[in-house]
Amino acid sequence: MAERNARTDCGSNVVGVLKESLRRPHTTLVGAAIGTGMAAQAATRGGADFLLALNAGRIRSMGAPSILSLLALRESNRFVMDFARSEILPNTTAPVLFGASAFDPRQPLESIVQSIAAARFDGVVNFPTCVFLDARFRGAIEAAGVGFEREVELLALSKQAGLATLAYVHDAAEAVAMARARVDIINLNLGWNVGGENGVKTTLTVDQAAEFARTVFAKIRHLHPGCLCLVEGGPIVSPEEMYLVCRSSKADGYVGGSTIDRLPSENSIEGVTSAFKAVGTLQRKIDKLERKLELVQRRFSIVGRSDAIVRAKQSIERLARSSAPLLIVGKKGTGKRLVAHAVHEAARKRRSSFVEPASIDPDGALLFGTAGTDGSKRRVGYLEAHPHATILVSGADTFTPAAQARLLELFDTGSYANIGDERRLEFDGRLIFTLSIDTKQTQGLVAEAPLLSQLYPTHVALPVLRDRLEDLTMLAEYFLRKLVGEDGRPVGIDHSAYRLLLSHSWPGNVRELRTVLEAAFTRCDGNTIFGRDLPPLTKEASEDRATLNERDWILDALKRHRFRKGETARYLCISRKTLYNKMRHYGLPIQQRHA
Repeated sequence: MAERNARTDCGSNVVGVLKESLRRPHTTLVGAAIGTGMAAQAATRGGADFLLALNAGRIRSMGAPSILSLLALRESNRFVMDFARSEILPNTTAPVLFGASAFDPRQPLESIVQSIAAARFDGVVNFPTCVFLDARFRGAIEAAGVGFEREVELLALSKQAGLATLAYVHDAAEAVAMARARVDIINLNLGWNVGGENGVKTTLTVDQAAEFARTVFAKIRHLHPGCLCLVEGGPIVSPEEMYLVCRSSKADGYVGGSTIDRLPSENSIEGVTSAFKAVGTLQRKIDKLERKLELVQRRFSIVGRSDAIVRAKQSIERLARSSAPLLIVGKKGTGKRLVAHAVHEAARKRRSSFVEPASIDPDGALLFGTAGTDGSKRRVGYLEAHPHATILVSGADTFTPAAQARLLELFDTGSYANIGDERRLEFDGRLIFTLSIDTKQTQGLVAEAPLLSQLYPTHVALPVLRDRLEDLTMLAEYFLRKLVGEDGRPVGIDHSAYRLLLSHSWPGNVRELRTVLEAAFTRCDGNTIFGRDLPPLTKEASEDRATLNERDWILDALKRHRFRKGETARYLCISRKTLYNKMRHYGLPIQQRHA
């Protein structure tokens, strides 16, 4: 009885801890369905809230698809007990739920539950489960008395024994049955995962999956308000898709199986092996990616090769596939409006225009419109006037709590009402919000605003120019390509001007750089901008960099680029041959030895 009471406390504590973690902002529960000790260690380090020890996880590690977990290849419960006790329990601090099979009529459910509790697992999940079987085969299983009802009974007994319980379900009827059994967690499985070498095909889109899950979860919460609702499988193969489905369906979290162990392992092992086997092949992949990013640069004028800008370019390509609202964060002059245009153009949505209101009031009246019930004239808002457009909204941190609530409702339902009216209107365009603060200050502000909390997981961060000075030469070349000297030839920049530009802290960011170069162009003689042609720049604490002699300047550039001559020459805007000549002249080492 002492063991039973201890287990009761343990099971309730597991669910309590999961619910408590959901009270923190930006939190989504993540469960990892795995089958090896290495996967348990990695998932724990990655922050998994709980682990599921499933026979499918072990079968995936053998190189076979998860669907083989339904075949009688091993006595499933003994199989899971062997690897889970020896590998998973010793290698994690996260709660571990045991994947228990109810198919075997020779095993009494009570003895299965007792053995799981005695082994000190934290909970039970019905896996493998008949919800994955086709109708004809499942009918035979049900007729034999070892179908879904037996799985419900298994979890009910587990809950009585003090174990946390998680139910795999595939449709609304199964979800309702588990909710009535008061199961702690219900995981709506959307089918075997697509993707990878052993993935399956699915006709279910991400949007369809989200709508289906939303309907099922509403029924679960009506019957069992305290139940945690999770999603898994089907078209969800990336964190972005997981976020979109969870946000739209109001799921509490996600369970990843092959998306956590098989797909990352396949991609990683294949990529690393390919890199060792054929450096040329890897280089071609890098070149292809760079060409794709350069295409984004040419199409949308997003210039740079710094890590932050590369991430922004990749985000544009990815976010263009979605119509979800977006937040762009960066100080004034970093290019937020440019990125918003780029996302809109990359989407190329039919009948869609880009609308940038001059201003939006904090209560959202200009955005939503007003009914005019107080005798004033009805005002048509931007949402109603442009129902299919991409609308850029500046100052995402200025909305009142009531306006934030209206926007969150719009995100969830796709509809809204004019202020003072109950009539619902549809909006199928896209809202892009901007926030004019330093990206390093964002998290503190997000915690206080529900709207920003909702937008933050998929935000795009634009750094200030002083944090990506490696992009300055590319930006300068881009701006100067638009300027032509008196003889029709392009304008260049002398090293003396670059030294001054690189010493400035750029409080006005990219916008200030463009203004400075345009002013210098009007003052220069010929086709080259020298340091004397630049307008006065604000003196900064780092201005001693401007006084560096040419030797120190070149050495500083070499150190910045780890003595890679090609990158250094591009950074200094000189040829590789000129760089070598200057290095010899100043006695700088041509060959740099690395420890």
